[in-house]
Amino acid sequence: MSTFENPRVAVGGLGGSGTRVFAATLMAAGIDMGGRLNTSLDNLWFTLLFKRSVWTRERPDSDTVTEAADLFFRATTSGLRDNLRPQERALLAQLRADLPPSGPWKCGANAEDADSLTDSGPRPGDSSRPWGWKEPNTHLFLPQLAARFPGLRYIHVVRDGLDMAFSKNTWQARHWSHLYGLDRSPDTPLPLHQLRYWTAANRAALDFGAARMPGRFLAVSYEDYCRRPDWHWPRLRDFLGLPAATALPDDLLHPTSIGRSQDRDLSLFPADVLSAARALQAEVDALGTPR
Repeated sequence: MSTFENPRVAVGGLGGSGTRVFAATLMAAGIDMGGRLNTSLDNLWFTLLFKRSVWTRERPDSDTVTEAADLFFRATTSGLRDNLRPQERALLAQLRADLPPSGPWKCGANAEDADSLTDSGPRPGDSSRPWGWKEPNTHLFLPQLAARFPGLRYIHVVRDGLDMAFSKNTWQARHWSHLYGLDRSPDTPLPLHQLRYWTAANRAALDFGAARMPGRFLAVSYEDYCRRPDWHWPRLRDFLGLPAATALPDDLLHPTSIGRSQDRDLSLFPADVLSAARALQAEVDALGTPR
């Protein structure tokens, strides 16, 4: 199959992990990351198809997620304008009705994004250009995406768990915790819930990648990438099969809020929660250590 028929790469991680840096880097390296993007370079077609209100209340079945992946693929390649079955058109109309400005569901996409998806045409430009997407929530649907796109390579960005525990970006922990059997009681501090979610979600992604995507799953520490971009770039370049002459784009790293947890009270985290988070972080750091 041609690159037109298969996405080359997807980028995901917890919201606020620094995935935008990787999307910008891949775009500068010549990979088409989609045309309907927000300022964080999230692919909004993926957002509206996968961040569904009903899925945040009840785990979707695998076939339904695969159908979403198929719609996303067709929209990105051949377009959906003249390529929708009645039930698919009805689904997209229902998703649109939930979105702002008229609907209540604030997932990052709006009705205009839904219209652009429904009216999408054939992929413009060079159809042989490698393509992919960045959307943090990708990691939640890796089993279905890896099965639907057998050649897909996935970059999972991991940011320091304690820093993430105090992040203001709480969307995933508030909406997807049920997927990992986590239930936040009213008296549980939000940072504690955030750290538990960080550990569970990253643990699930790492385990799936090791077991089901060998050679196609790459975990990257955001902090270490910021410290050593020149070391990590060949690692990413080789992982994606980009030409050896492909240079690391300049001026894309502007790290902020690294170390935000250093002046915070960590006593609110039970010892076992801290231990699990630190063990996972050490595992990710080891994956990026030169051997």
